[in-house]
Amino acid sequence: MNLINKFRRTTHSTSFIPEIDGLRFFAIITVIFYHLNTAYLRNIGLDLTQWKETVDMSPYTGIGWWFVRFDVGVKVFFAISGFILAMPFLKQYLNDGKKVQLGDYFVRRLTRLEPPFIISLIVFYIVQVFFLHEDFGALFPHFLAGLTYTHVFIYGEPNPINPVTWSLETEAQFYIILPFLMTLLFAIKHRLFRLVFIVLLIILSIYAKSYFFYEKVPHLESSILAYLTNFVSGAFFAWIFLSFQSFFKKDKHLLFDLVGLVAILMMFTWYKPQAYWLNNILLNLSIIGLFLSVFKGQLFNWFFTRPWVYLLGGMCYSLYLLHFAFFFLVLKYSSKIPSLGNYWIDLMLQFVVVIPLFLVVAGLFFLWIEKPCMNKDWMSNLLTTIKIKLGLI
Repeated sequence: MNLINKFRRTTHSTSFIPEIDGLRFFAIITVIFYHLNTAYLRNIGLDLTQWKETVDMSPYTGIGWWFVRFDVGVKVFFAISGFILAMPFLKQYLNDGKKVQLGDYFVRRLTRLEPPFIISLIVFYIVQVFFLHEDFGALFPHFLAGLTYTHVFIYGEPNPINPVTWSLETEAQFYIILPFLMTLLFAIKHRLFRLVFIVLLIILSIYAKSYFFYEKVPHLESSILAYLTNFVSGAFFAWIFLSFQSFFKKDKHLLFDLVGLVAILMMFTWYKPQAYWLNNILLNLSIIGLFLSVFKGQLFNWFFTRPWVYLLGGMCYSLYLLHFAFFFLVLKYSSKIPSLGNYWIDLMLQFVVVIPLFLVVAGLFFLWIEKPCMNKDWMSNLLTTIKIKLGLI
């Protein structure tokens, strides 16, 4: 139990929701599988096209078919953010809850998320310059663009220091626009017009996603304009969750486990190509179905609320920040393990070797860097400590 408390996310809310951290686990584990595979491919000298020719890509039955879709976890992350960040605004406007103070809202985002992000970016920059012998000057502008969450806007591609941070840039854009979207939404008093406003936002995002993809606009292809539908799906589920509390407090049912299975199949079926408007709609509906099953299904709820599941889910920010760069660094060495003649066995061997080491590193990063930042008063406490050390108080 002490270990559970040690690794459990620090929250200042009285309503810790293990199901949400369970969903975070689903999101991060799929992304980890996806990037471990891509890191292994790069280190054994295969590109994605060559790899697809060597593995079974048959829909549903081929392992390769599932693996190329595991990056769907990023879109689940976006929906989780939509749920979490929309919740206090929905409580304020719908349930006469505590008013969200925008100053506190933005400061909390900065103090909670910035230190782990900045520290990881600095570490990976140093590693690339001093250990991988990248050019300091050439890489420095990418470092600065990463710090300001503007890399994709400026360069039209992910940051070479840590490519996965493209999605954090999208998240940051959502953090900024959400309070203003909520203000606009609830300034509309008529429910029908409010619904029209939401539908128009969804249509705009679906169109933007398709337009940026087909017209090759890489600087905007991963912007909030393209991914707003994913965040809206999470915010919509937050509205359902708040509006039907008695329903969610009732007993779980196997029927919702069936909903969950169908939702996962739909999610992987309709995920790619992402730019198709129908795929976009069905993907987000399936994400909502997954959320529903995790809260209401007997088996899904049981699994996703196991301590080890929601603890790993609660560590997802640390896992996400570190995993990509860690894999590409470590697999430079572990990929030299002789092949056993079967790609999936070779990949599983990499998993057995790399993942335990990664969990140790990420676990320490979580305990030493991320978790302290979950305390909303950490900055004031640190300043007080410094003043005491300096004899100022």
